[in-house]
Amino acid sequence: MAALLAASIVGGACAADILVTGFDDYGTGNLNGQVVWYQPFISSWATSGVMNTGQIAGNVIGVGVNPGVDPVGGAGRMVRLCTERASGGRSKAWADLANTGKWAAASAGGNGVLESTVKMFVPSGSPFPCAFGLMISKDAIATSGGFLVNAASGAISVLNGGYAAANRVATGASATLGQWNEFRYRWNPANGQASLAVNGQVVFTHVTSVTGGVYATNLFSTTDGAPGTLNAYGFFDDLAIRAVPDAPPPCPADLNADRAVNGDDLGMLLGAWGGTGPADLNADGSVNGDDLGILLGAWGACPA
Repeated sequence: MAALLAASIVGGACAADILVTGFDDYGTGNLNGQVVWYQPFISSWATSGVMNTGQIAGNVIGVGVNPGVDPVGGAGRMVRLCTERASGGRSKAWADLANTGKWAAASAGGNGVLESTVKMFVPSGSPFPCAFGLMISKDAIATSGGFLVNAASGAISVLNGGYAAANRVATGASATLGQWNEFRYRWNPANGQASLAVNGQVVFTHVTSVTGGVYATNLFSTTDGAPGTLNAYGFFDDLAIRAVPDAPPPCPADLNADRAVNGDDLGMLLGAWGGTGPADLNADGSVNGDDLGILLGAWGACPA
């Protein structure tokens, strides 16, 4: 079930697939306990969260089960993640990358960056404050990084050392609620360097305060307000977890990702003037003279 370690090409270099799945080969119902890998020993998905009666943390569903939301492409299956029943709670689903030896095997030979890609659908009109995304765990307890999408506004934040509000850093970018978006989060456990791309475009880079290991990529939700008996859902499909070569140092002013800050990037910044997004280099909510100064100060080749 799902993909075992395999070679793939990422950015022109060889990477190692750890888990690639569209969930189509999983049984419908509870994701918890369903097999992830058979070799070298059987390992299963795990979920956690205290849900309202009748709900489970991670539910594998197909077309027509949840009104208004079908799997990517309108066929197959996806995972529906339910929020917890308590304010400040969290629910998650994960496969152990550490104790199974999957991360160690995949990251050998220079593939030191954990890349987690997923398509996620966050419905609009959440009945209470909550957010959905991916959480990267250093070990069974410590959170290193990841990202969350606010279910009320679509605003995207990255995680630094935890998932509580105090550990979230606004990116200035937003996802469109009520449709599938693709997210790619890369994290280097050796130095904490991380980046988030949304629908193919890098929207934020940061350095996490927690480093030193990889335990799991978690499908994740947080409950930021008292839900009572209400439930909110986020939907996940086309998950890929890979070990990829060490990325070069972040170069935020390189807006077109060609590893140089030049006239092309200046044109992109001027075209975004007064708005938000990747050109908002100081993340103050507006592309303005401060961002122009940052770009001009970084002019030239990006660090190797």
